[in-house]
Amino acid sequence: MIELVRTMEPKLIARLVQIETEAFGAGGLNSWHLQPLIRHGRVYVYRLDNEIVGLVHYMLDWDCPKKAYMVGVSISKESRGQGIGAKLLKESFEALSKATIEEVELTVDPNNIAAVKLYESKLGFLTTDFKHDEYGEGEGRLVMKLILADFKE
Repeated sequence: MIELVRTMEPKLIARLVQIETEAFGAGGLNSWHLQPLIRHGRVYVYRLDNEIVGLVHYMLDWDCPKKAYMVGVSISKESRGQGIGAKLLKESFEALSKATIEEVELTVDPNNIAAVKLYESKLGFLTTDFKHDEYGEGEGRLVMKLILADFKE
């Protein structure tokens, strides 16, 4: 089950940074990024046996306030491949929908085949665009979108 993070406890932030670093290395979010997302966006965590094993974070799209942009999702190294990422995302979509969000958008490395497959096949995202050099030269990203009303678990 997911929970919405609302506290800035150092131990909690350290665990979230650890998971982010395991997933994305230097590209993972640090405490300077996570704290504003907790205060002003939405950060959901997934616990397994009372240990945080995953997180997903969103920010509101100011040009389209019914749209949330998924900044990222990460699962601890020891918990990958168990379906936790899909569960975390599905439950977070339900929470966002209850908060009047109508669509979710994300970007993903087109070479991250496992992530693209999860987003398309299991969650129903559609690719809507490709951003060349999004994160620097040669670092293009697929833009994917999910209309929450169309999301079926």
